[in-house]
Amino acid sequence: MTRRTRPPIGARLSGLVAGVETLSQPATTTVPVASLGPGTFQPRVHFDDEALADLARSIREQGILQPLLVRPLPAGTYEIVAGERRWRAAQLAGLDEVPVLIRPLTDAEARMAAAVENLQRENLNVIEEVRARLQVAAATLEVPETDAVARMFALDRHPDSAPEQVEALDRAFGTLGRETWRSFIRNRAAVLNLPSDVQAAVREGLDYRKALVIGRVQDAGERLTLLERTHTGITVQELRALVGSASPRAGAAVDPWVRVSRRLADTRFRSGLDERRRAQVEKLLRQLDALLDG
Repeated sequence: MTRRTRPPIGARLSGLVAGVETLSQPATTTVPVASLGPGTFQPRVHFDDEALADLARSIREQGILQPLLVRPLPAGTYEIVAGERRWRAAQLAGLDEVPVLIRPLTDAEARMAAAVENLQRENLNVIEEVRARLQVAAATLEVPETDAVARMFALDRHPDSAPEQVEALDRAFGTLGRETWRSFIRNRAAVLNLPSDVQAAVREGLDYRKALVIGRVQDAGERLTLLERTHTGITVQELRALVGSASPRAGAAVDPWVRVSRRLADTRFRSGLDERRRAQVEKLLRQLDALLDG
């Protein structure tokens, strides 16, 4: 198999990670594979065994064409910032050493570099891409990833509250291309909150728009039926009709326990609450929790 040479890391990170423009230089250092460890900020959680074996065969034939980006750790070891898949494949190929670029990156720079590097992959699935873009947003805003979506919703509602952060997000997502950060939080970011069975289907190629519709269904058995229907070419509109027909009839009473629990479980709904309403809801939840314990 012939692999296409990918753009230098530095060329892709330039403008997003300060101080790493020199990463476009060729690697002049190799380190033992045993001295390397997975990165803290790796957005990729699934490594396909067959794809790794394929890459390992290519590495045996051509070597590693793109060096790994690493940062030094105590005791002479290194953390992989970008290139964990190549490291894993190199071990399968029997390599003792791999080419690296060593840079003393901060946590923020390492997180950004790992995310951007993953976004360049051609076989990226939607879950991985969304997670990587969320990581870029979190690094840009200097907040934990768990708070990034809520922060972006707040900035979307009140951009004048932190214009410098809005500008930074515009610049970061503009560099990444494809979508704005506002489009991201309103559409694809929700895939990270889907049930595990629906996320698994997305990793296998299910259109995220269909996944978001199916993810609204609470019953796992009903979701399985709908997921099976996606193999027949069913459209998003047809899925919406099926899900809608299974909902309570218009005017029918909805169990308030079910209604409230669903809304509280919806991350997008919670993210849309302003600070005053969020504080009121949290106060009521504490009171309810105490009442139920009593």
